[in-house]
Amino acid sequence: MDLTTETHAEREHQQAPRRGSPTRPLNRTERAVWLGLLSTHLRLLRTLDAELVSAERLPMSSFEVLLTLAEAPGGRLRMKDIAASLLISRSGLTRIVDDLERQGLAIREKCPTDARGFDAVLTEAGKKAYRRARKVHLTNLRREFLDRLSEEQLASLADIWRTLGFDDGADAC
Repeated sequence: MDLTTETHAEREHQQAPRRGSPTRPLNRTERAVWLGLLSTHLRLLRTLDAELVSAERLPMSSFEVLLTLAEAPGGRLRMKDIAASLLISRSGLTRIVDDLERQGLAIREKCPTDARGFDAVLTEAGKKAYRRARKVHLTNLRREFLDRLSEEQLASLADIWRTLGFDDGADAC
């Protein structure tokens, strides 16, 4: 076996999914990966939320709804579709949209194609609030996370998310 083949074989072994008993305890590396993911996610969400609330009086959950609406055709989307895309309950989304309505950032309208459903619709004030909040969000996301990683590390993470099937929303933000 030549060096090129050996290196390729080693690389394939490293990229192969791990096998073994699904109930085996986590080893040190697995535990570090899992806890690192959880703590990084929690820290980022807390920081991004605090910065959005401080700068725009808009919690992260509301920003995510505004983002989803801003990216939807015509700034409108079925409530059930927003809840599904954000992985929140319909009642949780209702509370968020109630708050956005009170602020004049979104309104609810009957769905034109299904009288049983409602759409959330981004208002002009909501578009402006989203653009301001987006700047705050991106600035802090880059400072707290993205700018701390090299291009190679970012590419590796993107590959990992693709492998796990979690890159569906890669164009968001």
